[in-house]
Amino acid sequence: MITGRMKNRQPKISQLQIEQLIPHSGPMSLIDRIDAWDENSIQCRTASHRRPDHPLRRNGSLSALHLLEYGAQCIAIHGGLLAGGSRPGFLAAVKNAHFHVEMLDNIQLELTIRAQSEIQDRNGAIYQFTISAGKKRLLEAHATVMYKPS
Repeated sequence: MITGRMKNRQPKISQLQIEQLIPHSGPMSLIDRIDAWDENSIQCRTASHRRPDHPLRRNGSLSALHLLEYGAQCIAIHGGLLAGGSRPGFLAAVKNAHFHVEMLDNIQLELTIRAQSEIQDRNGAIYQFTISAGKKRLLEAHATVMYKPS
């Protein structure tokens, strides 16, 4: 479980700045804002799951499996903030994923994505992350990220 206080290390980060930290832009940039971050953790929020034109919707529905992309984008943002710019890499593994919903179609509250690094080095990182809507936990998982050699 992610605990402790995070402190902002930078004033408000714009949507354009967020898109520069992840490998997606436009509608596939799913994170709306960064609430707080520090060397070990980040908290982001979004309401993009409510968009009728969400790029991952199929037949008008949005699967909870896509929460993994939300977690991956939050982690990518954190890695970029720590590196001082985009940090190319890839999601190598997801483990211990526990989904508490099947679909996101009825989730009206904003999503809160919290990620905490457990291990970080120049080659990659392991994060524990959770996604919730209000007090309802939607997903918790671990992700391994590998960075491309610089």
